[in-house]
Amino acid sequence: MIKKLIIGNIAAGMVLAGGIVGVAMADTKDKQAITEAPTVSMIQAIEIANTEVPGIVLEAELETDDGTTIYEIEIVNAEGLEMEVEINAESGEVLLVEEDEGEKKGKKKRKS
Repeated sequence: MIKKLIIGNIAAGMVLAGGIVGVAMADTKDKQAITEAPTVSMIQAIEIANTEVPGIVLEAELETDDGTTIYEIEIVNAEGLEMEVEINAESGEVLLVEEDEGEKKGKKKRKS
């Protein structure tokens, strides 16, 4: 199950200062359920992603990918590029940083 949480109406100053303002909406899209709350909270995942890619958070999703629970976070950086950061929801490890062009056609940077 993909639980999609859309973070909207985020004030640039608040995000850059470490604060988060937004409205969350849930949307179920997949049959596989996330049965337990992840170890890493969404706020923690957003902070980790924003450390990796400073900017304005547009969207954050909690989903499963090949049996692993991850956060997928979209951020607009200072250059105006929309970046996608994937965070392991159990360990907080940054799994992927890439330029997001809608259909994942951007440059990928896998974390080792």
